[in-house]
Amino acid sequence: MAKETKKVEAVEASETPAPKKRTRKTTKKVEEVKQEEIVLVGRAPILKDFTVVKHIIATEETQILRDKENAIVFAVDKKATKLEIKAAVQAIFNAKVKSVNTINVQAKKRRVGRYTGYLPQYKKAIVRFDSSFDLGKIAAATAAEDRQANED
Repeated sequence: MAKETKKVEAVEASETPAPKKRTRKTTKKVEEVKQEEIVLVGRAPILKDFTVVKHIIATEETQILRDKENAIVFAVDKKATKLEIKAAVQAIFNAKVKSVNTINVQAKKRRVGRYTGYLPQYKKAIVRFDSSFDLGKIAAATAAEDRQANED
């Protein structure tokens, strides 16, 4: 009987450390993922980011998108990819981007008197932000920049 109790104690002692090791590994992985997300959103903007994103397009349709879908429409560089646009917007506005859709806008024909010409082509990007991000910050910053430009 003494041999059986020793075996049972040995089995119980070997089972308790195993779950602790597993929980430690999983918590480390979760912490690493959280740190990577913070670094991704918090990257400092570089000069290339400002060449990719040219300006915000403000029309009635874009205001509706801003209110309903938490999205902003930008005019971007023609050669910019969706990933470049996403990285640039995240760096400039320090916000998590949910998705990016792009549209190539063709040149439109315009007349001035008897002369005809074309408006330039450009690429338009619809950037949808995470629901936790408030677009009022961007609108307030843009309005402040416009006021400063008009005063000068």
